[in-house]
This record gives sequence, C-alpha cells and structure tokens, in this order.
Amino acid sequence: MKNTFKKTIRIIHLWLGLVTGLVICIVCLTGSIYAFQKEIKMLVYPYYTVEHHDAAERMPLSELLHKYQQQSDHDVMRIYDFNTPTRSSMLLTVKDKAYYYSFVDPYTGEILREVFLARDFFTIILYIHMNLLLGEVGTQIIGWSVVLFIFSLITGLVLWFPRSLKVFKSKKGRKSRFGVKIKGSKKRVLYDLHNVLGFYAASILILLAITGIAWTFTWVDNLLYASVTFEEKTEEKPVTTASATFDRIALDRLKKDVVPQRDNKDLFIYFLPTKDTEPIRVMSSIDDDEFGNSDDYYANADTGSLITTRFDEEKNAGQKLNSLYYDIHTGSILGFGGKLLVFLAGLIGASLPITGLMLYLNRLKKKKKNKVVVEVSDDEATATQNIEEMKNKIALLWLFLAVGFILHHIYGLAGIYFGKELKIEGATGETPGWAHYYRILFEIIILMLALASLEITKKWFKITSMVWAVLLGLFNVYHVIEAIMHEPSNTSEIIVLGWMVAISGVLIAALNRWRLQTV
Repeated sequence: MKNTFKKTIRIIHLWLGLVTGLVICIVCLTGSIYAFQKEIKMLVYPYYTVEHHDAAERMPLSELLHKYQQQSDHDVMRIYDFNTPTRSSMLLTVKDKAYYYSFVDPYTGEILREVFLARDFFTIILYIHMNLLLGEVGTQIIGWSVVLFIFSLITGLVLWFPRSLKVFKSKKGRKSRFGVKIKGSKKRVLYDLHNVLGFYAASILILLAITGIAWTFTWVDNLLYASVTFEEKTEEKPVTTASATFDRIALDRLKKDVVPQRDNKDLFIYFLPTKDTEPIRVMSSIDDDEFGNSDDYYANADTGSLITTRFDEEKNAGQKLNSLYYDIHTGSILGFGGKLLVFLAGLIGASLPITGLMLYLNRLKKKKKNKVVVEVSDDEATATQNIEEMKNKIALLWLFLAVGFILHHIYGLAGIYFGKELKIEGATGETPGWAHYYRILFEIIILMLALASLEITKKWFKITSMVWAVLLGLFNVYHVIEAIMHEPSNTSEIIVLGWMVAISGVLIAALNRWRLQTV
C-alpha cells in the first residue's frame, strides 16, 4: 500500500511537472532577475540619483510639477517624492495611453530622462513574470500553472521524505538526503540537483507562489484574509470629496502635514486626482522596494487639507497581510538577505522542470535498454495487448467525460448573454468558492483519473474508478432528466448531457471488463 501510494504521488508529480514546466521555468527565472531590480537600477541608471544638496534647496512639489509641465506634454498621474537627498523625483505620466516614468531633478526641475515603460527592461521582465505579455489570458495561464506548481512542490516533498526515519540516524543517510553528491555519476548529480535542491527551495517557493496567486485570484486573497481574521473580507468604500478642481499648491500644504508624521518613511507617493470628487491620496513607505509598513493619507484636491488617514498600526491582520504581499514575494521583508533567498529559490525553481524532464527521459532510456525479449504464448501476448488497449480506451473515455463537464459549465454562461439582463441580482462579479470546488471535483479529478488509468493497474484503483464512474453516471442521468423537464428549449445543453450519459455508460462497461481482465 505504501509503495502504491508513493507510485501514485510520483505519477501526479511527473504529470504536473510536464504540464506546467515551461511556464514555471519562465516565471521563476524572471522572478530571480527581478529580485534585485532596485539595486541594479541604482547602479546602472545615472538618472536615478542627483548631486547632494541641502534639503532646504529642494523645490516645492507645486513648482516641480509646474516646471515639468513646461517641459513635457505628458499628463502626470503620480509623483514619487523621496526624502533621500540624492534620489531624483519620479513621475508616472501618460501620453496617448502609453505610460512613462519621468525622472526629474528635485532641486532644479530639469527632466533627466523619460522612460517608455513598454520598452523598459525590468518592466518587460515584470510583465513576462505576470502574464507572459499575453494580457489577461496570460495572467490566467500563469495563475493556474502556479496553483499546479504548489501541488507539484507538495508531492515532491512527499517523494523526498524517506520510507524509514532510520536514514536520518546515520551520517551517510543524512548526507544522501541533504547533500548533493558532486563526485557521483552524472545521473546521481542530476538526481540530487532535483531532489535535494528542490527540498531546500520548496518551502520558499510555496510561500512565493501563494503570495503571487493572491494577486491573480480574488478567492485566494479572500481565503488568506479569512485565515488570519476569521471573518469574510468586505469591500472598502473609496474616499470621496465634494466636487473640487485640483490645485497643485495643495501638494505643498499636504506635504507639510504628512512628512513630519513619520520619521522612518523615505518615499511619499502622491496620487493625483482624476475626477472632481476624488481626493489626493498619499502613500508613505520605507522605500520604493518595501511597502508592508505603509500609511495612507487622503486630502482635499483644492486645499490640501487632510480628510482622513489610515496608519499601518490601524490595519487589521488581513489588511496587514495584504500590504505585505509584495515584500514577501520579493524577499524585501528580510532586506538584502531575503532578496538573495528569493533569487536563489527562483533559480532552483527554474531548474526543477529541466532536471525533472532530464530524469524522466533518462528513465525512459533505461527502460528501453533493460527491456528483454521473452517468449510468450500467443494467448498471453493477446491478453497483454488487450489490457493495454483497454487502459488507453478508459483514459480516453475519462477525457471525453471531462470535456463534457467543461462544455456544460461553459453552457451555463449562455443564459447571461441571451434572454437575460447582464446585471443579475446578487451577482458580485466574482466566482464563489463553492463553484471552484465543484469544478475541481468534476474536472480535475476526472483528468487525474484519466492519467492514472495509464499507470495504475491495482485492484483497489479499478474498484475506485468503477464506483466514481457509476456515481458520475447517475449524476448525469439525473441532470439530463432535469434539463428536459425544466429547460426543454435548451437543445444544445440536452445534447451535451445526453452525450455525457452515453459516455458514462460506455465507461462503466469498459471499467467492469478491465476489472475482470487478467494476463
């Protein structure tokens, strides 16, 4: 039973790695490159810094904004103002829907450089990391690949753990689990690079993966929020003001009120209002690479007088965790050492799909090499061939069933676009958690059964597959009857459900024959 469990885990681990390997390699590699982006920028780009001056010589923000607008026709969206005397001011600007970072000397107002973000190296690296430069589709591809990567890491840890704890009692045993045998054979070194380095990086990679998908999937963010607050996350109401026209002089008064309140903040980001009812928002943080300990200020757009504040210590545990996502994900929460950990973990993460694939290919070569020709009777050869054909047929039927469920879930959207208003009462725009669990149950498990059918031939698995197929068959029969009774006009859905019933019947019959087959 223990060997069968490990074998099943190994199969799951293998297929998860093969399915997500390329995407995970790209994500981890770009993450490693981005880990030290601030340090590299400060070292390579001269316009990030200016000559040291007395702080009193620094231009008021209103004058800095005015000087910039005299030199550029870009619209200013944000101002990044640093307390560090040698840092240049940064302005996030937009022109013709294209975004730029404009670097300005805070003492003279001179534009040092305007960087088109779509061509900036680290911005490109960031967007490859986030969505493969494919927009929302790429975001979903990476998000779900990372979800599967988490399961791959967990199954990898299960496989790393030895069958007996006696291994840890001897020096040789501990070395085999925690050390890479550099002087061993190439296959041994390859195995250790995958197995041992994977063990060291797994916990860090799981943490990075969770904080990463928290940005992609709202349900993950809500789950993390609930896990530390034990309550459901509620939507925060935006701060609004009476209609007022933005006056750049308001920035000077606001800065005088905000900066003295904290002595540990170096960066103050001024979000300029885009509507007449929108206030000026200021976010202060330790620097431009650490946002967990941040404060927020809201002020009137015309006068700069404070409306409300939200200090870091006033946040609840869920809000605090949310503000720490970036710091945890980049490692900046632990300073330079944390970034180094993320950098190394990313490199290891990028190598795992490569070393895993090489191990798999080596195993295939070994099987072919060790394969011996044994004389068997015609009846035995025919029986073996029939079993192989039956396994392939069952796997294909499982896949057809999974496709049926996917198509049926897609048909569920049809009513929204045809014959019904788009605005549905009670809708929030987010898929509820139970719907995700439902789809995982009826789609992912079926796909896993399809893959497992090709590898596992144990009696318990055949019986489990049979029971699961019968339950799904009954569910499909009930569903098609319900559709005929309540939605007889929905012909396409009824046809799909009927097809699923037919597939279920053929699958149950095939599984029963497979259960009775022997070599």
